Amino acid sequence: MPQSKSQNGQHSNIRPDFWLLMLRSRKTLLMGTLLGGLLLFAYAKLTPETYEATATVLPPERSGSGGMLAFLANSSSALDFLKSAGGAENPALDLFKTIIDSRTIAEDVARDSVVHSFLMRTDTSWKGVVGRLQGGLTSEAMRTGMFTVSVKLRTSRLPSARERDSVRTMSAYIANAYVAALDRYNRDRLMTSARSTRIFIESEYHLKLAQLDSSYARLQSFQEGHKAIALPEQLSATVSAAAKLTSQIQQTEMQMDVEEHELGASSPRMKALAAQLEAAKAELQKYDDGGAGEYIIALRSAPALSRELAGYLRETKVLEQVTGFLRQQFEEQRINEERDLPSLQLLDRAQPPTAPTAPNTKLLAMLGLILGLFGSIGYVWTQSFLHDVRERPEAHYRLINFLRTARYGRRVKLIEPAKTTENN
Repeated sequence: MPQSKSQNGQHSNIRPDFWLLMLRSRKTLLMGTLLGGLLLFAYAKLTPETYEATATVLPPERSGSGGMLAFLANSSSALDFLKSAGGAENPALDLFKTIIDSRTIAEDVARDSVVHSFLMRTDTSWKGVVGRLQGGLTSEAMRTGMFTVSVKLRTSRLPSARERDSVRTMSAYIANAYVAALDRYNRDRLMTSARSTRIFIESEYHLKLAQLDSSYARLQSFQEGHKAIALPEQLSATVSAAAKLTSQIQQTEMQMDVEEHELGASSPRMKALAAQLEAAKAELQKYDDGGAGEYIIALRSAPALSRELAGYLRETKVLEQVTGFLRQQFEEQRINEERDLPSLQLLDRAQPPTAPTAPNTKLLAMLGLILGLFGSIGYVWTQSFLHDVRERPEAHYRLINFLRTARYGRRVKLIEPAKTTENN
C-alpha cells in the first residue's frame, strides 16, 4: 500500500479502515448514542401531553321531513339517496362537517359552564376560548357513512396526575358537547325547514282547493248544458292515465321548488328531478298525439263535445289527485314541525382516553438513540478526517488549496500533491 511522509521525514500509515476506526471509538459512539436518547427522552417528558377523545355519529334516515317532500321517496330512504347521489360522497356528512367546524358551534360549546371554566384557566378572553376549541377539533366524514368528532387537549409541562385526569375527562366531555351542539343546531335547522315547507304546502293546498271547486262548477255547468254525463270507456281510460301523468308533473314541479332552496339548482338531485319531469311531459304528449299505445285514443282526435268533456274531467281528476296529495303532505309537515325530530344517531360516545396521543416517549427515545448513533459516527469520522488532513496535507492538496484560495485569494501559496515512490 502507498505510504506518505510526515513533516519530520518519517513514514506514517494512512487512515485506518472505517470499521476499525468505529471499533476504536466505541466508547465515543456509545456515549453519543446514550446522549441522543436521553436528550429526546427528556424533551418528551418536558413536552405537554396531548389527549384525544373521539365520538362517532351517524345521520338518521330522512324521509319526508326537514324540508324534503316524501312523495318521490316511497321506495327508498333519503339516506340511500344521499349515499347514491354523489357516488362515494355523502352530502349529509359533508354538511355536518361544515356545521361543526363553524365558529357558531364552537361558541355554543364555549357557553357550557363546565367547558368555559376549564378553558378560562389558560386564556380569559372569549376569543381565546373559542379559538382553542376550534384549534383542538377534528371532524371527518367517512366513506362508510359515519362521522367522527375528535377533540384534543394539552396539559402543561410536567403535569400532575390530577391535571392529567382533568384533561382526559374534559377532552371526552367537549367531544360529546360538540355532538350535542351539532344535534341542537341541526334540529333547529330541520324545524325551520319543516316550517317553511309546511307554509309552502299549505298555500298550494288552499290554492288547488279553490281551483278544484271552480273545476267542479265548470264540469257541472257543462254536463247540465249539453246533457253529457260520462265519456266512453276507452276515452275515459285515456283521460284517467293522462290525468295521473299531469298530477305527477305538478307534484314534481312543486318538489323542485322546495328542494331548489335546500340543495341548489345545480345539485345531482335537482338534475335527476329535471330529467324525470321532462320524461313525464314527453309521455303526456303521447296521450295527446295518440302514441301512448295501440288501444289508446288520441285526445286530439276525439269528437269535439267528448274532447271538451274530457278536458273538464281531466282537469278535475288532476286537481283531485294534487289536492289529496297536498293535504297528506300538509298534515305530515305539520306533525314534523311540532315533534322532536331526531337529527343524529350517536354510535360511540366519547370516552376519556387512557394514554396520550403525543408525545410518544418510546418513539422519541428510539429516535434519539438512532440520531445519537449517527451523530457520533459523523463526529468520529470528521475528527479522523481532520487529523489526517493535518498529518498529511499533501494527500489532501485539493481541499487545502481550495480553502486557502477562498481565504487569501491571489496571494495564496498552493501546495503540491504527494509524490509516490516506486519500489524496484
